[in-house]
Amino acid sequence: MAPPSVELHPQAEPLVAALDFRGRPPGSKQRRQLVALAAAALDAGWVEQDLRAYLDLGGAAVNSAAAVYAHRLAADELPDPATFREAARRPLEGTDAVVDGWMDLAGRSGPHKPYQDPWGHLEAQAAAGERPAGWEKWKHCGQCDEVTRCQLKPDNAGELRPSPCGRCHPAMRF
Repeated sequence: MAPPSVELHPQAEPLVAALDFRGRPPGSKQRRQLVALAAAALDAGWVEQDLRAYLDLGGAAVNSAAAVYAHRLAADELPDPATFREAARRPLEGTDAVVDGWMDLAGRSGPHKPYQDPWGHLEAQAAAGERPAGWEKWKHCGQCDEVTRCQLKPDNAGELRPSPCGRCHPAMRF
């Protein structure tokens, strides 16, 4: 005898099909579980658009997107739909607003490069014998290389490296 078929919410299957599984689609058993969990959430009062926003992984690096979705859709993890909707509508205040503003600003300036050498490009320019940007704004001091506006100075290891002249290199003039 075949098991009785359970009627699931009609939007559950398309919602699960549209989720971003990051190139690792779920197996048939996990897919059925996700469809059942999504159907339960939709039956509990969630709107498809809000559920998509709640399940959005953003830029998070995850090993199994399907497992994350199953965890978020679990009855003990899924927030009340009205509470979620209200929180999504409410403007940020205080520190949350400040942090959000800084994160937005950081996103506009390109990817974060925490270990980038800020003076490395000046050293590479000098090694190539190139003039630094803005060199024409400052008169040559006569004590450094006129083209690169650098002087050879020992670094922490004692090796001589080009160093921007404090008197006439444009990067050192404010």
